[in-house]
Amino acid sequence: MSRVGFGLAAAGCLAAAAIACGTAAGATAPPPNDQLRSFVCQKALDPPTRAVSIQAVMRPLTGTAKMQMRFDLMRQSTAGGLFRLVRGRLLGSWLSPEDPTLGQRPGDVWIVNHPVVDLGAPATYRFRVTFRWTDSQGQQLGSAVQTSPNCYQPELRADLLVRSITVTPVASGQDAYVATIANHGQTAAGPVEVDLAGSAGAPLAATVPSVGARSTAQHRFVAPACTAGSSVTVTVDPSHTIDEYNFANNALTIPCPAQSTGN
Repeated sequence: MSRVGFGLAAAGCLAAAAIACGTAAGATAPPPNDQLRSFVCQKALDPPTRAVSIQAVMRPLTGTAKMQMRFDLMRQSTAGGLFRLVRGRLLGSWLSPEDPTLGQRPGDVWIVNHPVVDLGAPATYRFRVTFRWTDSQGQQLGSAVQTSPNCYQPELRADLLVRSITVTPVASGQDAYVATIANHGQTAAGPVEVDLAGSAGAPLAATVPSVGARSTAQHRFVAPACTAGSSVTVTVDPSHTIDEYNFANNALTIPCPAQSTGN
């Protein structure tokens, strides 16, 4: 679930002081009653620092007694897929100014900064902000909906997996076990621990200096021969010391004897 940060800023200005609020005499058009601005899409390797933020600005309609906003954050998990609502604190609920009289004066301005952090990836996010105005009787005077630009959050972390294991007899009567380690992620990883276990005798551990982004590396173990009817397992990063986004594919098991296998 995403985490939400929240900030409010409000300015209540009397009509007589409109020039100080930016509505100078002779202006060709009044400022909008609802507006989105200051959109931020912050991409990052570390999920807690991924963020999307919007600033919403609201001004009263004639006869307004109360102004409210609602922020919805929507997520698209696959390109071309549906946008679905994200759950989080202060998302999907109506917000009101701390000053309950804000909006009752023609020059009032309500500004809300709404960031959301710790975003999952890969995914595309966008805000949908709803504005509504009500009069002193609680009757709705008007409403508006604004949508922010899209914010694509790529998954930048490494994703290590064991792509294949080949078993080849060597002259000593043992077998050579060659493990091909892949990194499907966008960031290089290293050093990477690789373990061999199973019928090949006592577990063996080795270190691969680095596995580049979108590339592969190999490590060769020499151990007792694979016993027919048994199996051998290679595990990459068994202690989960590397910041990966998917640990489910870190191990591969093949039967003995075997020439090769792969994902």
